Amino acid sequence: MRRSNASCEHLWPEPRSRPPVLGVMNSVVTADAATVLVVEDEPLVRAYVSDLLGQSGFAVHEAATGEEALALISDGGSLCAVISDVAMPGPVDGFELARRVRHDRPRMGVILVSGVIEPTGVHLPLGVRFMSKPVKASTLLRLVREVADPRANLPAPGLEARS
Repeated sequence: MRRSNASCEHLWPEPRSRPPVLGVMNSVVTADAATVLVVEDEPLVRAYVSDLLGQSGFAVHEAATGEEALALISDGGSLCAVISDVAMPGPVDGFELARRVRHDRPRMGVILVSGVIEPTGVHLPLGVRFMSKPVKASTLLRLVREVADPRANLPAPGLEARS
């Protein structure tokens, strides 16, 4: 068997940008755009939701764990909403993250998402919304607008207005 010294880099080029999410028109994110924090330990799901929001005119921050999310929130940024998976690694799951956000930043909207866990009234803090996976893009965008801090500069409705 003969070995080649040729590099395989050309087989797996680094993507220049993520492809657009189907059905979502590209939107310009302005400097004062409403910012949403996406908390999801699965990188592909996190990327999809972030792209969906970004292409809909929202600025997006990402975190892979509840601890990362709490650190970003405590930095005092101008987040208007948090979308979080319920089941995540580490001591801070989605329910605990939601409780802390609602206590520390009561105007910040919180959406919890899970394909496994259905919360009861005991688990879901007051004012927190829940969605079961799979999530329809238009429904998620509509819900972000509903829960977002009312002081946020929300982008004009797009995909969610058509469904």
